[in-house]
Amino acid sequence: MGSRMMHYAISTRLNEATGIRDDQLLIGGLAPDVHKHMNEPKAKSHFAKMNAEGAWQTDYEMFGAKYFTTSTTPFHLGYYYHLISDQIWMERIYNKRIKWLPQPEKKQAQNAYYRDFWRLNGKLIDHYGLRLLPLVPEPADIEEIDCRFLQGILNDLTIDFEHQAEAKHEPLELLEWDEVIEVIDHTIRFCLNQ
Repeated sequence: MGSRMMHYAISTRLNEATGIRDDQLLIGGLAPDVHKHMNEPKAKSHFAKMNAEGAWQTDYEMFGAKYFTTSTTPFHLGYYYHLISDQIWMERIYNKRIKWLPQPEKKQAQNAYYRDFWRLNGKLIDHYGLRLLPLVPEPADIEEIDCRFLQGILNDLTIDFEHQAEAKHEPLELLEWDEVIEVIDHTIRFCLNQ
């Protein structure tokens, strides 16, 4: 549920903190969102299921049980971190601010939320010292997505970087900068303890 740039920031920090330093971890950190380029529902690529309260949750433990039994590749580790990141973001941001709003307030909040993602791109690039790397996807053993579509999400990331300055000085409408950073940093710490 976080933005592409949030996932890139988290993956970049985890790539450094773990000492892995493999571009495939960064690609894996974006990979679950390739469902948009595949025109597929999000649930499959995100190992998502509805809980008893009617909220979506990612089952990152199911992902780990499926893919970490024999070896852990950097791509799969990045994918796993993405799923964890989405779960934390849903619990700490999305469900509190948007999920339970009645319509049309919910739609208006979602629109502000995505505008804030655009405004946050440049701020996150500056805050985390992010650089756009020349990422090249490699084939990965994963059933939930078609890796041929990964270049599409990398192209989207390139656009985010190219337009980073356009809205970064605009005030946020729905999200709060300090809260966004706290959730991202918490996510990084949580992933390092997995």
